[in-house]
Amino acid sequence: MAGRTEIRTLTDPIWVLRGLEGAVLILGGGIAYASLRAYTRTRRASLGLLGIGFVLVTVAAALAGVLYEFVTHDLLTAWSVSAAFDGAGFGVILYSIVRPVTISAPPPGPVDENPPSP
Repeated sequence: MAGRTEIRTLTDPIWVLRGLEGAVLILGGGIAYASLRAYTRTRRASLGLLGIGFVLVTVAAALAGVLYEFVTHDLLTAWSVSAAFDGAGFGVILYSIVRPVTISAPPPGPVDENPPSP
């Protein structure tokens, strides 16, 4: 009898968790898409790494939901896997921000000292 009460108290707030994870999927997916799109335009490695980090964070939310709903139905396992992906994603995001940037030399060839005026 005590087990049924415990399950009942977890069932009601699970909808809040589902809604929050859905928001993370939408917002994280949007940020990942924008970052990766910016990377394709600029070819700046930091933007590519930023996009990969947000992909990992977004996958964490999706994976937590899939694990809980369809595989284990164990919230601790789902949160643990999600936290591992979140940690990896945030680590990549942090690296994309603090990594040293190497400045490349201009391409070899003649330099036009008098560029055409607009």
